[in-house]
Amino acid sequence: MELAAEHPQERRGTPRVDLEVQVLINPSGGTAEIVGWIQDVSHGGFRVKADIPSISQIIFNEGEEISFETFEYFPQLKGRGKVIWTSSDGQVAGVKFGELGEKSKTSLEEFLGIFNQLSTFPDFPAIEGNSDG
Repeated sequence: MELAAEHPQERRGTPRVDLEVQVLINPSGGTAEIVGWIQDVSHGGFRVKADIPSISQIIFNEGEEISFETFEYFPQLKGRGKVIWTSSDGQVAGVKFGELGEKSKTSLEEFLGIFNQLSTFPDFPAIEGNSDG
């Protein structure tokens, strides 16, 4: 899992944290499923990119109800949500959380809390003579 900085210009009510976590997505009432990557997450939902674009166009339709489950332990997310936007190529979608189990809520809160603590560390001055930089 990779972490990056928050988006500097946040348009949403809750800040997002960039990451790369593998996820399995199933549409409601469908038999297709795809593996993708959660690229960022917040309290309200996540952005996901599909591994196989041709299949993602079938699943990533605005208003589509989906279920999802991550493969990694932290953050461990399992629940249901709704696709609220898709990219023009259909490979990336924004998902709004609908239902999250208590374990998933706790995992998400802990993950976002840790990231928030890490991002509030003060900047330390550079050490003179340091040849690393």
